[in-house]
Amino acid sequence: MSRRSVIALGAGIAVLAAAGLVLAGFALVPARPRWVVPGDDPREIAAGAVLYQSNCASCHGAHLEGQPDWHEPGPDGLLPAPPHDATGHTWQHSDAELTELVTHSVASFAPAGYRTTMPAFEGKLSPAEIHATIAYIKSTWAPGIRAYQAAQNPGGPSLAELPGDWQFPPTCGYHFPTKVPAADRKS
Repeated sequence: MSRRSVIALGAGIAVLAAAGLVLAGFALVPARPRWVVPGDDPREIAAGAVLYQSNCASCHGAHLEGQPDWHEPGPDGLLPAPPHDATGHTWQHSDAELTELVTHSVASFAPAGYRTTMPAFEGKLSPAEIHATIAYIKSTWAPGIRAYQAAQNPGGPSLAELPGDWQFPPTCGYHFPTKVPAADRKS
């Protein structure tokens, strides 16, 4: 065998070995499992239901139905409380956005001059109580809506992975910027 043939054979073997390693690397990457709606802790949901009724139902409705004409400002210029059921847009926000809205109120994220009757629950409800209240609200949604809402969260499913047969209602169209905790703000 000539020197040229040996070099060509060696180069061919090296290319095949490299291709084999690349393909083996793809084979070793686990496939992303199909996303499913996560289960809930029944105790947390029950606690959240009590918290919702005592802190939220007077505005958002005992059955999460919101106030009438919630899309239109009332005579006072304020928007009525929106529903938290499937007819609203609560489920179109990430868990972080929902937590911030309950903790700090919409006023801390809305444009300057925006007025609201939504109180901030920071100091009134603990972070665990806020989480339980949101868990209760989410537990009332159909699986497809819950899956769509989960897709709004980092690490959530892609839209192609969402289960359920459902349609999009009108979108809220606004996502709130991430709030920087006061301790992390630069003076």
